[in-house]
Amino acid sequence: MTELRESRFKSYIDEEEFASINLTDEQKTKFLDGETVVCEAQKVLLYAPLSDRKKATLGVLTVTTFKLSFASAEDRDGDNCYQQNFLLGPNDACLSSIDTIYQIGDKSRKKLTPGQNVSGKIKELLIICKNMRALEFSFKLADKDSGKNVTNALLHHAYPKRHSLLFAYDYKEPSVTSLTKEVCLFRKRENWKKELERTKCKQWKATVVNENFQISPMMMSTLIVPHSLTDDTLTKAVEHFRNRCCPVWVWGTARGAALVRMADLLPTIQDRTQENTLLEHIRKSHPEKKQPHIIDLTKECPSPKEIQTSFLKLRDLCVPENTRIFKSQDFKFYGLLDSTKWISYVSTCLSKAVEAVRQINNNTTVVLQEGNGQDLNCVISSLAQLMLDPYFRTKFGFQSLIQKDWVAMGHPFGHRLGHILSKEVEQSPIFLLFLDCVWQITQQYPTAFQFSETYLTTVWDSAHTSIFDTFLFNCEHDRIIAECGTSGHNPLILRSVWDWSEQFSEKDIALFCNPLFDDSFRERLEPRTSVAHLDVWMQCYFRWLPDLEIRNGGKPQVDLCNRFIVSEIFELKERIDSGEVNGKSSRNKEDISELLRKVNSFFPFSRNNGQVVGTLPINNVLLTGDLLDSQSILNLNND
Repeated sequence: MTELRESRFKSYIDEEEFASINLTDEQKTKFLDGETVVCEAQKVLLYAPLSDRKKATLGVLTVTTFKLSFASAEDRDGDNCYQQNFLLGPNDACLSSIDTIYQIGDKSRKKLTPGQNVSGKIKELLIICKNMRALEFSFKLADKDSGKNVTNALLHHAYPKRHSLLFAYDYKEPSVTSLTKEVCLFRKRENWKKELERTKCKQWKATVVNENFQISPMMMSTLIVPHSLTDDTLTKAVEHFRNRCCPVWVWGTARGAALVRMADLLPTIQDRTQENTLLEHIRKSHPEKKQPHIIDLTKECPSPKEIQTSFLKLRDLCVPENTRIFKSQDFKFYGLLDSTKWISYVSTCLSKAVEAVRQINNNTTVVLQEGNGQDLNCVISSLAQLMLDPYFRTKFGFQSLIQKDWVAMGHPFGHRLGHILSKEVEQSPIFLLFLDCVWQITQQYPTAFQFSETYLTTVWDSAHTSIFDTFLFNCEHDRIIAECGTSGHNPLILRSVWDWSEQFSEKDIALFCNPLFDDSFRERLEPRTSVAHLDVWMQCYFRWLPDLEIRNGGKPQVDLCNRFIVSEIFELKERIDSGEVNGKSSRNKEDISELLRKVNSFFPFSRNNGQVVGTLPINNVLLTGDLLDSQSILNLNND
């Protein structure tokens, strides 16, 4: 594939300035236990986004079995006004996050094929990541064949053909999890029974008919089914459904309405007797014996292929090739955005979720049905529960929701996130579509959620980090096989992505919490779902483009002010409770003023090419993540 590009500007880089690279130990690439170096290139230039080659940073480019890493002498540890990941440096990209690699010529770019060997000289390389980050490198100052060696290393290691080649299997660091019991992983039967008890939904039971995955390897080992349904009837019926995903309970109310998920019947089956039999048992499980409301998502929602096509168009809009295209797109942005259909798909998913919420609120059981039962079912089911159940709007509740409706119930993350290179794999960012829908709801209900926009963006980034098992597998059965080491490789050490301390410091984790959260708000949510009421998730999609960032402005300014107010109220309340009633806070308002003078609209994700200088007083301004879990402006004022 070859695409025309505009003629290059003349480089304004002084090559004599880049005669040598002197990196301190802190600036050099850090390696994890079990991570090995595949290839390294000295004197590589990293171009700034949309810089037309005028801005570049000299450094060392390294390809390992885990990441692509660029280390530069310009990376100063004191510039900490951005999210710092313990596993990845500021200019690093996990190999699993790399989507497309282009060879850049003078007037063209060529998409390279995964697994191929490049034999010619590589002058420039463009890496497009799944989180819409673009990294462009020049090898004109590097040693001969450096570009070719780096390219071949990436084409081989960034697209593994077997799951066991992912870095998670090589990571030797012992897992010391600090997960609290409040995050439910839904791997045990007791987890499902407790969820059934929590919702107080009667006439349903936990069955172990699938305990060893003998009737359905794609589903969880514990199935919640109607009380009246026998294991023999279920075993006979499950063979008729795609992926053997028969109707199962995921949530319910004390009044008896339930939320049920199921796949379509196999295309070869014309007789719907078995499906009708299970639906009749679902009807009987309702106290009033009401017929369930069936929502056919196959007909009414986009397919995984359509979502992937839409995402690629959105990515083209968010990752412009050059300044000319960027300006052209900016002139007709909303028309181009509409043509991607992404916001339209978000609107459709929200509308379907609201339909389910209204039916359940009217005490009618809802059955979600789609193709394989593990894609759009996950999206609509999770959104409906967020709107109905305030528990899932907390940080721990949201993580438990993802574990239940996505991980345990077999959303094929391994395929949809493109972890493995295979012709049978249909890549599609369905999980991102869900996160976008959640973000839209948080914008309409800013006090209803305990987690923040930054948290949602970080979850999407973490989905492509090949260390945590949470988003690596297609189903629980595959996870157990890997954990036991019975598939021809060493046992995998399971690490949950929800143990955020493995990746981030307290100051970053503190930004995951919403200072406006009102835990007394228990009402159901019914967001406006038309495209006219939806917006573009700027932080997630455009944070890598500094030209779009508002300097010293934007929503982070308001957010940080709210956090400062929370911390100040909390401190004063503690003083009053302890008998100190002088009415003065020890928190320095100059700290927040200094922070606001230097924080930009994509905080904490953009470093803005060195615009932020010096250590910022974030730790002096914010409460820790643990305290913010229980404290907010509204909660403190209600105490």
